[in-house]
Amino acid sequence: MPVNNSAPSVAPDLASAQELAAMPELPVSELQTGSADVIAFLTENRNTYCAITTEQGGIINSPVDPLLSGGQRDDTVLEVPAVYCELARYPEPAEATNNCHGTDLGFKGGTVLLSTDGVSYGGCRIGMTLMEAELGPGAASSEGALTRLPVLEDGVAVELNGFRCGSADRGLICVESETGQGFVASADTFETVAPG
Repeated sequence: MPVNNSAPSVAPDLASAQELAAMPELPVSELQTGSADVIAFLTENRNTYCAITTEQGGIINSPVDPLLSGGQRDDTVLEVPAVYCELARYPEPAEATNNCHGTDLGFKGGTVLLSTDGVSYGGCRIGMTLMEAELGPGAASSEGALTRLPVLEDGVAVELNGFRCGSADRGLICVESETGQGFVASADTFETVAPG
């Protein structure tokens, strides 16, 4: 659910990437959801679900939401490692200039995709994400697929396929190791982490 008129977050003593690098690392095996190349977790505050997974031509290999990975597989498009996250409460995108392929259906926040190509926040969709439906304000049930995921505790990080994610006071921080790009996401803010 979008959050309006949110107060700016206070910057931590360390830059986001440095804060993430300083976190102790949780073994990947504690967050695996079946495949050795995919992990999924819920943050301790239950506001964010993330998967360190793969993306192929806009199709996310999601271990909890088959609708994200239900498109046509196209073997002519390279499958790449990625981080996909959904937030239950989130800020609106700064400025929606995307007309959703001419449909004007709605460009909404609440989703993040990080790959070696960069970071994108929000996307074209109608209705709620799985995270909003299961754990967002006013959600009818708290016993869905997301509540069965392992929890990534605050102050601990996990690393897989060149991506490192950890939960801190400011929100979830994820960074791609090779480029240094990433993001910080919480109910109140979304910020990109610049390389360097």
